[in-house]
Amino acid sequence: MNNLSKFRKNEFIQLEYSLATGRSVSNLLDRSKELNGNTQFNTFLLKTSSSKSPIDWLEYDQSLNANIAVLKFAAKKIVDLEQSVDLNTSEILKRLKGKYATSCLGKLFKDLYCDYWSEVTKSEIIPLLNEFNFWLQYIDGLELCGSLDSAEDLLVFLEQPLFKQLKRLVDVVEVASAHWGLDVGVFENIIKGLRDNNGEFVKEWLSTVNVSRHFNVRSNVEYKSFHSWMFLSIISQAYGYKNNLWATKRQWQELGCELKEDAKPAPVFHFFKVDHEPEFEQEEQQQTESSFGRKISIVYNADGVIGFDGESYAETKVKELPLLERRINQLDIHIEHTDDEREAAYHYIKDFITMPNKELFKAKDSTKAYYATLLHEMVHWTGHEKRCKRTFGTSKNDSAYAFEELVAEIGSSFLCTRFGLTKSVRTQSINYIAFWLEQLNEKQYFDVLEKAATLANRASNYIYVPKRDD
Repeated sequence: MNNLSKFRKNEFIQLEYSLATGRSVSNLLDRSKELNGNTQFNTFLLKTSSSKSPIDWLEYDQSLNANIAVLKFAAKKIVDLEQSVDLNTSEILKRLKGKYATSCLGKLFKDLYCDYWSEVTKSEIIPLLNEFNFWLQYIDGLELCGSLDSAEDLLVFLEQPLFKQLKRLVDVVEVASAHWGLDVGVFENIIKGLRDNNGEFVKEWLSTVNVSRHFNVRSNVEYKSFHSWMFLSIISQAYGYKNNLWATKRQWQELGCELKEDAKPAPVFHFFKVDHEPEFEQEEQQQTESSFGRKISIVYNADGVIGFDGESYAETKVKELPLLERRINQLDIHIEHTDDEREAAYHYIKDFITMPNKELFKAKDSTKAYYATLLHEMVHWTGHEKRCKRTFGTSKNDSAYAFEELVAEIGSSFLCTRFGLTKSVRTQSINYIAFWLEQLNEKQYFDVLEKAATLANRASNYIYVPKRDD
């Protein structure tokens, strides 16, 4: 992570962090101006957490809270690059793959005619292009318009007069999603079919949950909201789908595929928390207000289409965390990796952890997802009788099992903060905790949470207590 001095000097880092936080460059510069240049950018974000307008990285489930002005500002810059090399963002990233980090664009793109871009190195521009490409694919996946293949496409879309007065991506969704009426009937039929024809199956599924993960075939982004995961998992198991890749009808058509006659539709939910900012950013004294909403898309599994070759994802995006890896070695935790993406588990009797290979974590925040999952299993590891000695349930219907899951997920949240993965509880963790709370007595919720948090704290202390020089 860069410090504020580097952030203040480098416009590409400014644009990258602006996109990743949903704040304008000027707002970030103004809010951090009193801090020393050696201050890490993450530390600056942490210092805003107690203010009335905290700044943080946008988690995936907050993506619809993105600032339109920020998206347009970055798009204009990247449009200039796209036009200079006559390629779109995705094509530029492919051309840069495998090239030396210090190589200048002028040498890598022989037809580049712009002096400004010719001196920019790969290492300077790649982080910004990756961040922008995420937003390009994310917005394209919302299917608010035709295909978005370039920064220019996105800019043309966002600069429509219809969106002129809008501030957040969620506002665009509300205005542009006029065709939800075409999908709502499909969604209601899904619910009705599950209720009428599969009632017993759903009850059985809920009591023997198979924790699998689901991705969009075009963007490689994981469907992580609890409701999306639940519906996709139920439908996959009900119809025997082996593939965990999904896409909308339009996206499959763009990939040259067509739906089978018996292809089953499934709903995915784009849940979001919307922060209602003051009209002018400098009015920081005003309290930020929030509300919640959702957008629903209808997707189809890869097993339900004709013409899909099932190619694997791109290379892993998980970056190693040296501090955490050192603690794993110091604690002598035995971890085995597997190609089974569902195999994240702690095996009590043999006292070891299994984890899916890092290559199977494909979401934008894949590093967080991998290590948060690993930390969850590491908290389970502390429960062994020769460490913190906690009670493990014998089955998923056992209240002790549900309680241990609470301890592990809360502990994972604590440790994510201690190791610098995130400074707030991930939305996915909240969904997971809520799911296991449903297995417990409603009257005991708060007592159970307090007890689980206490044990999670002890487990976290066993694994890692931050030191001053860390």
